[in-house]
Amino acid sequence: MVSRTPFEPLDWSRPTKAHVKLLLISGAGFFSDAYDLFAISVALVFLKQVWSLTSADISLIASAALFGAVIGPFIFGRIGDIFGRKYIYGVEAALLAAGAVASALSINPTMLWVTRFILGLGVGGDYPISATLMSEYAPAKSRGLFVAGVFSMQGWGIVTAAVLGLSLLHLNVNPDLAWRILLGVGAVFPALVIYFRRRVHETPRFEYFVRRDVEGVRKAIKDVLRSDVNINAEVNGSDGISLSRYILVILGTAIPWFALDVFFYGANIFGPFVTLALGLANSSLASIYTQLYVALAFLVPGYYVAALLVDKIGRKLMQIMGFSIVAAAYLIAALILRSGITDPMVILALYGIAQFFTNVGPNVTTFIIPAEVFPTRYRTTGHGIAAGSGKLGATLAALLIPIYFPITSSTLSAAAKLAIMSKLLLVLVAFAVVGIIFTLPIKEPKEKPLEVSSGEVRMN
Repeated sequence: MVSRTPFEPLDWSRPTKAHVKLLLISGAGFFSDAYDLFAISVALVFLKQVWSLTSADISLIASAALFGAVIGPFIFGRIGDIFGRKYIYGVEAALLAAGAVASALSINPTMLWVTRFILGLGVGGDYPISATLMSEYAPAKSRGLFVAGVFSMQGWGIVTAAVLGLSLLHLNVNPDLAWRILLGVGAVFPALVIYFRRRVHETPRFEYFVRRDVEGVRKAIKDVLRSDVNINAEVNGSDGISLSRYILVILGTAIPWFALDVFFYGANIFGPFVTLALGLANSSLASIYTQLYVALAFLVPGYYVAALLVDKIGRKLMQIMGFSIVAAAYLIAALILRSGITDPMVILALYGIAQFFTNVGPNVTTFIIPAEVFPTRYRTTGHGIAAGSGKLGATLAALLIPIYFPITSSTLSAAAKLAIMSKLLLVLVAFAVVGIIFTLPIKEPKEKPLEVSSGEVRMN
């Protein structure tokens, strides 16, 4: 096989078993990421029965992993561009596993907060490395499918956390043991993939553009395609490229992800309507059942619809479409609430539309785009900046929305709560519009080799 560039055989190949294996290895990490982030809300149901937790304790424990997930992408993203994807691939999984085990063994709220923060570093670190590794190996025409496939494992992580929590409750497991099991199980999947991640070859693009190791390129491509590649031409390198040249790209990937996570986590305001519509208003398990329902009804289907469409209609169009539909749904919901209509089924329908198109849109595309629009030597750095910005949005939403929009306050009347919810929805609409505006400068990377979509080289 002879090619004009070292990566042409990968770019125009059909998906292979090796591609699927990479998807599963990377996806297992994302399964764990989602499980570990969402399991704490289930674990708190048990923890409140065991420890005398203040509202401050609950807030810190619930948000500790998010704090770590803000920092992790910046650290691991930069390391991945300096030393390589393989260098760090598996390290973040080990951090996930260690953090999960340590958190399950916590003896007080402070220890739990610290260990959850450490776990969050691993969660955040997994974003840029897994996305970049999958994108640098995937065929150009199905790259979106594979990267979205990695991300889709999040949905099953959320489902598993909810199902395990409900199982422990129905089995009447001792609460002090139950929460430890929930958090400890978060170590299983990352521990299982550490070995396989360490055996993955460094990506051919990093070998070529950063290390200038042509033999490494051959080995990496052969491992995926099972055939030798004869590289008979050189590609102009990216030595002279500066990250400052990509300021608009940084803004176009980081700000939409920030906006997305603000309204993704801010959507918890619909909780009372969801539980009422499901007949769970008086159930102590309402939060767990709601989490399971939302994941199965909206998130998981949305992931797979997005994976099937993203290579057809494009990342940019899908992201703008998703932001637009979410903005419209939230605007209608805000106007309905302001008019005094509180039919839970109507609100639930709008909530379902918003959740579904969050996934068939920015929740998936904000993960894919940063892995395609930065040059090789800054790809994990750029993705890390975008992912860290997203988790910053999530953290701020989790901490500030309850303070400035106290919808759950027992001292407020029903009418006052509806007014607050309406105002918050309008704020979330504004964030969706911001997401649209900053998506516009991004150039569509669909079906283009990474070197072209990132402006790293020009193909004749």
